[in-house]
Amino acid sequence: MKTINLEQLKRLNFINENAAMPASGTILGVDDLPTKVSIMLEGKVLEIIPAFTDYNMEQPKKKEKLMEQSDAGKRLDVIFHFATPQTFWEEGYTLFDRNGNEIPKDTPNVFPVCDTADSYWRIFSDLVLTNVQIHEFESVQEYAQTIGNSMLLSRGLNNVEKVGYAALATGNDAYKAVFEFAKRNNVPMNTAQLYLDLQLRPLTTALMMLGKEPKTVPTLGRTPEEAQELFEQATLTFSKGGARSRYIPRVLNRLLNIQKYEYGFLMEGLRTIPANEIAMGELQRCADKEYCIMETLSAWLTDLKREQPKKAA
Repeated sequence: MKTINLEQLKRLNFINENAAMPASGTILGVDDLPTKVSIMLEGKVLEIIPAFTDYNMEQPKKKEKLMEQSDAGKRLDVIFHFATPQTFWEEGYTLFDRNGNEIPKDTPNVFPVCDTADSYWRIFSDLVLTNVQIHEFESVQEYAQTIGNSMLLSRGLNNVEKVGYAALATGNDAYKAVFEFAKRNNVPMNTAQLYLDLQLRPLTTALMMLGKEPKTVPTLGRTPEEAQELFEQATLTFSKGGARSRYIPRVLNRLLNIQKYEYGFLMEGLRTIPANEIAMGELQRCADKEYCIMETLSAWLTDLKREQPKKAA
């Protein structure tokens, strides 16, 4: 792999500043979305067509509206990597524009995209790609190996981290509570939501990471202290692995919110149910774990409720 400068690109006829950029509708097919981008290369602004093979990361169009919400002034600089196209055409690979329309061989100013995590969405959202490198690969295999080695050490935010950044960007207490609960107890984000009895929507989380507060702000169904107490008791009653699963907090929420058991009474039930009644080994063998846990706990709580008048007497 070697990086090609502007003079070399012109000499090899990969860039032709005098060539009229063809309208996508006439040459490349249906113009669903803009297929051309402006790049800054050695101080010159040029117009190119980013190209893709069947192997590139997909470019879903549904992200367009969310991308419009992003503040370009609050993005870190990234390097946009492209490849020269001739190697792909010589090895028989078809190149497409972002709409999936085939690009005719030897079309000027066409450059296959080198997928990277940082530049993935920004190729078509930044007004001008200001930090661009164009590489010449000896083969498509070398191109793939280069991307593979680069992406191996890349990753995006996981769900818990997204919630944490949404909390930092907005100061939202509910998001902060979910993040802290998940980190403290080493549980998935969905499990943390269940114990805190609220639901976070991915689109809302994405917007809040941008610092945008939604019209409808999620609120906690129970306090962080109650959620922590519930989790710790579930760990003692079932097992740590059981408490971290989504089945148990779902059942506990149904008992509290649908069957309307009082929180204190449910906690008493969890503390007093015999170990043999709730043995996780037995429940794991059940085809529908959530149903079996629900039935077992409901039966015990019913018995416990019957015993209350006798104790009072």
